[in-house]
Amino acid sequence: MRNITRGLLVVSIASLGYGALPVLAKLALAEGVEVLPLLVWRFVLGSGLVWAFVLATGRPRPPRGRVAGLCLLGVLYAGNAMCYMLGLDRLSASLATLLLFSYPAMTVLLARVWVGERLTSRRITALLLATAGCALTVGSGVRSGNLLGVGLVAVAVVLLATWVVRSHGVLKGLPPVSSTATVITSTAIVIALTAFATGGIGVPLAPAPLALLGAIGLFSTAIPVTAFLVGIQWIGPARAAIAATAEPAVSLTLAAFVLGERMSSGQWLGALLILAGVVWLRLERQPQAVDAHP
Repeated sequence: MRNITRGLLVVSIASLGYGALPVLAKLALAEGVEVLPLLVWRFVLGSGLVWAFVLATGRPRPPRGRVAGLCLLGVLYAGNAMCYMLGLDRLSASLATLLLFSYPAMTVLLARVWVGERLTSRRITALLLATAGCALTVGSGVRSGNLLGVGLVAVAVVLLATWVVRSHGVLKGLPPVSSTATVITSTAIVIALTAFATGGIGVPLAPAPLALLGAIGLFSTAIPVTAFLVGIQWIGPARAAIAATAEPAVSLTLAAFVLGERMSSGQWLGALLILAGVVWLRLERQPQAVDAHP
């Protein structure tokens, strides 16, 4: 399998896990789990699972000289995760998800400036489709939303785009799985320190919230973070960001069936435009996709 095919496959796997996150988080919040404790246990469990896999399979560790860069990625990811989850606590899962997916536009532009990725006509078209879709969904729902929640998710967008682009260079040449474990371990530490400073990390000791936290740690953290970072190395940050816009389809479907959320016709049109951008990007010719990422 060529890098483009493998990269799109693992980013699709990541999209499934990330797409389930807002719905699982909403269910956990409804069970009495607070935002920061939820995030602490999400990343503690996620990093523990990835490290267990590293140790069980004897995978190599990143060299000490590169650990500082990985920790910086963890700090960026912590900021993104906290802003997004605090925004999600104030918005519907559908609106928060679609707001977050304005990040491919910024990611593509940052990738052009920092990494030198070419803005091909196909990428620009896919970008415009995805951006127009996000604008439609946000425009249809933001008036009834919480402005603080919208602002928090907007900050999360900036941090996420920066994280995606920077991870491409920081992870280059490093073992992906142990590097991912290092990133999300530093994320867990940053969020835990914040949580201890503002009230602690306690959660309700009941089957439902504990099961939800476990699912978030495994299916919406350990697996998708690893898959997404590996995918970035194969197809680059710009294409990974746009390909990941398949994630809203997962979130919207689960939000409708599990949470009973409903969207306007304008938001559904926006979601279709986002998916159209993904399909159009997937049709990019293979030579263009791999020449910058051998």
